Amino acid sequence: MYEEFVKLAQDSLKPMMKLAENNTALAVKLMRAQSDSAAELMESNLAHMQALAKTKDLNAAVEMQQKYVEALNDKLVVAAKENAAAIEAAVTEAGKIFEGSMAEVQAQAKKTVENIEKEMTKAGKKAA
Repeated sequence: MYEEFVKLAQDSLKPMMKLAENNTALAVKLMRAQSDSAAELMESNLAHMQALAKTKDLNAAVEMQQKYVEALNDKLVVAAKENAAAIEAAVTEAGKIFEGSMAEVQAQAKKTVENIEKEMTKAGKKAA
């Protein structure tokens, strides 16, 4: 009886462990992307400032600044889309885990009801 209870508890925790693993993987992926993006932004900003410092023509400097801002905007849009895709994938996976665990719970409940019905039938026959 105790072993069955422990096994039931462990089985019921499996979906939660899968969700925790899913969330951990998402957090690692987002932190890695954030770190990579920050490093890339710092490097590109430094390179831009060095190039800008060497420029003597004001019009060329303004044009360089505009191109830099456009490129920066493009990089930020790509990063946002990648992050959104990662989050969407994690949410989809969480939904699958939840649906699977609900199916398992329903199957276990059905099995339990069937066992109770069998035991009641046996008890009824013994009493009669």
